[in-house]
Amino acid sequence: MHSVSEFTGSVFFDPDTLQYSGAAPACAVPAWGGQGWVALAGRLDDHQSLADALGLPPGESFSDSLLAARAIERWGNDAPRHLLGDFALAAWHGAEQQLILAGDAMCMRTIYYWRDRDRVVFSTSLRGLLTVPDVPRVVNELFVVDFLAQNFGDDDATFYRDIYKLEPGACVVLTAGGKSCQVFHRFDPERRIHFKRDQDYVDRARELLDHAVADRLREGPVAIMGSGGLDSACLAVATLPHVGTLPFLTMLPEPGQPCPPAPGYIDETPFVAALAAAFPALRAEFITPPTQSEWGPDNWRLLTAGAIPYRMPDQIAWLDAPARRAAALGATHYLTGAIGNHTLTWDGLRYLPMLFQQRRWPTLLRELLLTSRGQPRALAGLIKNQLYLALRQPRFDEATLLATCGLKTTTLHSFDVMERLRQRGNDPDFRLAVDGRAWRIAAIRRNRARRADGMNMLRAYQGIGNSAPLGDLRLVEFCLAIPEDQYLRDGETRWLARRLLRQAGVPARITENRQRGRQHPEWFAHMQRVRPSLPAQLDRLRRSATASRLLDLDRLERLINDWPKDAVAAQARRHQVQVLLQGAFSVGAFITWVEGTN
Repeated sequence: MHSVSEFTGSVFFDPDTLQYSGAAPACAVPAWGGQGWVALAGRLDDHQSLADALGLPPGESFSDSLLAARAIERWGNDAPRHLLGDFALAAWHGAEQQLILAGDAMCMRTIYYWRDRDRVVFSTSLRGLLTVPDVPRVVNELFVVDFLAQNFGDDDATFYRDIYKLEPGACVVLTAGGKSCQVFHRFDPERRIHFKRDQDYVDRARELLDHAVADRLREGPVAIMGSGGLDSACLAVATLPHVGTLPFLTMLPEPGQPCPPAPGYIDETPFVAALAAAFPALRAEFITPPTQSEWGPDNWRLLTAGAIPYRMPDQIAWLDAPARRAAALGATHYLTGAIGNHTLTWDGLRYLPMLFQQRRWPTLLRELLLTSRGQPRALAGLIKNQLYLALRQPRFDEATLLATCGLKTTTLHSFDVMERLRQRGNDPDFRLAVDGRAWRIAAIRRNRARRADGMNMLRAYQGIGNSAPLGDLRLVEFCLAIPEDQYLRDGETRWLARRLLRQAGVPARITENRQRGRQHPEWFAHMQRVRPSLPAQLDRLRRSATASRLLDLDRLERLINDWPKDAVAAQARRHQVQVLLQGAFSVGAFITWVEGTN
């Protein structure tokens, strides 16, 4: 490893003596000639370019921490814009009496901090911050409401009223007199990349993917938490050239449990087996969840690991077994295809409303007919979902929001949730911009605001690191800038990724597959197991003044009493039984946990 996974520290500002005191992170390295220090958690990429920009001797090897320290000494508060990777950075400059905090632009890592009059306590995890005496635990009700309403944005709020985190793509400077925030990264919706040949886009995408994976392999042995989809295949073909063998761990449904009928397939076996047959160094393992998994929405081990609620904890419980298997095999972290759907494996369907707005009727008609394969129902679905719903004005419907968020109507009104959703552009129906590039930028920004919370929680809960090469900033910015017809052409969705994989020798069973696998398809069977415990959880929430005021507990009780009779009935009510119920109970458990630990 080139750096640590977590750190915690504190500084005291003394404007009279200008002397530093506090607790520097154990991983900190000296800087500014001994008048300060720099601490780094995570990973820096593209060492050579950074070393050249810093004027360091060629041919020498430098640790991530040393490169970070030299960058801070050279560029000060502007250093983060010169750094690539998944990193969190803290630097104390004694001569200037300032603490610099920064995280990477994709918010794979961040720093949380709390300050009183003359002290700042900071940590790369909420759990670490809350272990420091005097750091208060007070629920940030506005953030909790936003969390359930999925009203995320680039800001510094957390689940705790007096604790802040770094805004994505921003550097915070704290001094005795206050703080300043400097944004060092914004996605540019106007940036365009044009090549002469279609093949050039595939070649450049493969080059960037290879860089993204190779940089992550410097952190130690890896496994892939994979499926039979395009994202996982991309990770496999980019990782295999660097390793002797590669564990490829795939979840399957628990045997014997009913899976509610829904679009997509539930068994990844034939796709993964085809991939393993084409690449003998791939060591495929198929894993089913243990029956004793903590399926309940009040998963206390999950909650205390991250000191935050998780909206659908059953999804984490379902994927826990392969993460722990990866650790048992000696991996220091596992790779996932997260963010791929907005980058390398983007389906390109937002190209259709763009063609409509540009009045390119022949091209639009051709793509509609070819994408639907001439099937009337598929064509009708495309016209409805990709044209009508995308082109009409967004519908801000309070009833739609209440159907999935678990909040009281009075809560929506008292926190003015609908207006704040409008201000952030977070339509409750999640129909954002027509333009595919703008839509993806909005979605990436919306998701990155909460990403570090989830990544930190997973690392603590699973005991192993995690990384998302398809969310590498270099690859993301490339995929956002190329023409939309590189993703949808002649009716072929995800055209860029399919071409890349065909060229790499991935079997047609994967590259030509148009269906998507279902994660945790037997979810209702597992919810059935925890159904007897839900009334007691509800009673606990009723004893909390905060939970009772914010959450619609009467509705939760009705859902418990009107339980679906079988998996088919449950699937028709999935948004209530799996999403709303779990989210509300998870947030309620968090509230009672915080209240109980104060």
